[in-house]
Amino acid sequence: MKSTENHSILVRIDWNDNKWEKPSSDLSHANNFGFVKENNISYTSFNFAQDLYQSEPDGNWYGLIPAFWTRTPDTNKIRNLRFIIILSNYEKKDYIVGLYANPKIGNINRKILIPNFDDYNHINIGSTPSDIVRLEKYIDLSILDQKRALGNQEISKMGWNYLNQSQTGFLLDCMQKENIGNKKLNKIRLEYFSKK
Repeated sequence: MKSTENHSILVRIDWNDNKWEKPSSDLSHANNFGFVKENNISYTSFNFAQDLYQSEPDGNWYGLIPAFWTRTPDTNKIRNLRFIIILSNYEKKDYIVGLYANPKIGNINRKILIPNFDDYNHINIGSTPSDIVRLEKYIDLSILDQKRALGNQEISKMGWNYLNQSQTGFLLDCMQKENIGNKKLNKIRLEYFSKK
């Protein structure tokens, strides 16, 4: 695998009207997430609650990516992985809502349960809190240059898309442009460009 390949994974989660800091009060926007609708629970509810609760003993905050629950990315394909870029659909539009930089991937259960939410214990993606960003202004993928963002790929509905170095850089630039005051995002972006 070339060093410019698979720098990020673009993957979707169900929509949360509480910014993925607590369970959504309306699960009707779960769209294609049958598990959420059938079980009336979304394990993605705390994906961006890293500043509100205690991290796991390894210092990472963990969330859940539904697509990784039944099948995790091939370890040979993620040797260059720097980001999980998270996408969610709201009213038939796909938005980039945030990212995990330098992620750890693997299905486990929380050791430190979230107070009053013991059932939300399934997790499979983690990063240090300083490497997790929920965007204040989400990025509408439909208005971006699709060739630069995805190459010849279509956005995966159930799985994920691997993005190369150029695509990753383009999306980071788009995120920063719309979230200019986000110092954490800017730091992550600058570190990425300095190590390319």
